[in-house]
Amino acid sequence: TPTHRRRELSSAQHSPHTAHQRASPEMFLTDKYHALLPLHPAPATRGPRKAVVPAVTSRFDAALAARLASLLPLPASPLAALARLADLLAATLADAVPALAAGPGDGKKDAVAVAAHLDAGVALLDASNAIAARVDRLRRRRLLSRLALHLVSSSPPSPSSLSRARAALADRDSRGVRPPALPALPSIPFVDPPRGGRGQQLAAAARVVLAVNAVSSLAATAAATILGGASTTRDPTFPQVSGDLPWAESFNAVSSQLSALAKSATSNEIDAADEAVGKLAAVLDGVSEGAAPEEAALRAATQEVEKRTEELAARLERVSDAVNGVFRAALRLRNAELGSFMAAKPAGKAPRSQK
Repeated sequence: TPTHRRRELSSAQHSPHTAHQRASPEMFLTDKYHALLPLHPAPATRGPRKAVVPAVTSRFDAALAARLASLLPLPASPLAALARLADLLAATLADAVPALAAGPGDGKKDAVAVAAHLDAGVALLDASNAIAARVDRLRRRRLLSRLALHLVSSSPPSPSSLSRARAALADRDSRGVRPPALPALPSIPFVDPPRGGRGQQLAAAARVVLAVNAVSSLAATAAATILGGASTTRDPTFPQVSGDLPWAESFNAVSSQLSALAKSATSNEIDAADEAVGKLAAVLDGVSEGAAPEEAALRAATQEVEKRTEELAARLERVSDAVNGVFRAALRLRNAELGSFMAAKPAGKAPRSQK
């Protein structure tokens, strides 16, 4: 009717969209269901595709950057620096467990990265055991030094006590950590993989594994340099990380400071204790059979040994606790990695580790 037609025209004037829909039914359907249809931008508006970093991976990167920055400047004590670095490694390994579990990323690439790290995880466990064994030997050397101090503490010491003190110091050196008694500590080589700007070519798991491998290599190199004694190369190669990862700058700064600390002429606590014990042994060896050592020289030598061994004791305990923390964290990470393959097995065949 005319009245009905006038109402339609009036409605169309107040609602252009309705009029357009009635004039073009095909456009109406497209507009109605546009949220369900894939949108294809014009080729001219396309730019380079950027990898999306999962939130949990970003938090992992930020935490590592903050921890590395907190290490600077490194303490003057090499053993104290090693303990703090081991603490950082343990925290990084602990953070890697949820980061690897929650990162969506590319499932296949993530599985490859985790599988590759299984072998590196075994190397880290081996290195932790070797470092713990080295620390235990240093503790034994310290106990033998303390035994020698006890034997010469009486004034004047008896010939029997002097003889037993010489034997304790000889046992300390013959079974100590200096070469050729022990092989060098194991290393964990690090290869910085090529990637695009801001690490965009790395999958989420690969970013985490890269960080774990880098910090593990840094800690292993520092341990071999500081605890290795004369068997260690005097020009160690500390790892560096390229690219624009959030923690790369602070990592390289820590690595450079560790390298400078290792190459410095200042002897570490282990060398200082060895030097003091050597002076005490020289005083005892210079005493003829049945004679008493020169009191002033003996007192000065024993005081120096006591001071150095006390310093060494506290710092060895600190390193031992930190290395034990690394071993436990590395074991938990390895178990989580193996568990991820067990969980993914029904969906597909995951890459296998060589070990």
